[in-house]
Amino acid sequence: MLLNKSLLALVLGTSVMMVSVSADARNYGGMHDKHSAERHQMMMEQLGVNEQQRAQLDKLYEQRKEAVKAHQEQMQELMQQQRHMMQQDTLDKGKLQSNLRKQADIRAEMMAGRHDHYKEMQKVLTEEQRAKMNELREEMYEKREEMREKAYERKKENKK
Repeated sequence: MLLNKSLLALVLGTSVMMVSVSADARNYGGMHDKHSAERHQMMMEQLGVNEQQRAQLDKLYEQRKEAVKAHQEQMQELMQQQRHMMQQDTLDKGKLQSNLRKQADIRAEMMAGRHDHYKEMQKVLTEEQRAKMNELREEMYEKREEMREKAYERKKENKK
C-alpha cells in the first residue's frame, strides 16, 4: 500500500514537472520558435551589443536551441513510453520508475544547460550590458509573477 502511494506521488510529481519541461522546450520550437527568436533579437537591441557580440550571442542561441530540441525529443519519447505503460493491464513499476528517473535526469540537464548558457552569455557582455541584462531579467520575472497572480485570482473567481 505504501509503495502504491509512493509510486502515485512520484508519477504525479513527474507529471507536474513535465509541464515545466514542455513549456521550456516549446520556447525553442514549433509556433513559439518565432517568439523566442524575436525575444532574443529584442534583448540584443536593448543591451546595445556590437556586431562581434551579436555574432557570438547568435551562435550561443543556436547552440542552446539545438540542445533544447534534442532534450525535447528525448522527453517526448519517454513520455510516450510512460503513457503506454500506464495503459497496460499490469504496470511494471520498475520500468516506470526507470522512465521517470530518465525524465528527471533530462530535466536536470536542461536546467544546467540553461545556467551554462546564461554564464556563456555573461562572458560576451560588458559590465554595463550584464547589469542591464540582469535588470531586464528581473523585470521579466516580475511580469511573470504578476501574470501568475492574475491567473490565480481569475481561477478563484471562476470557482465561486
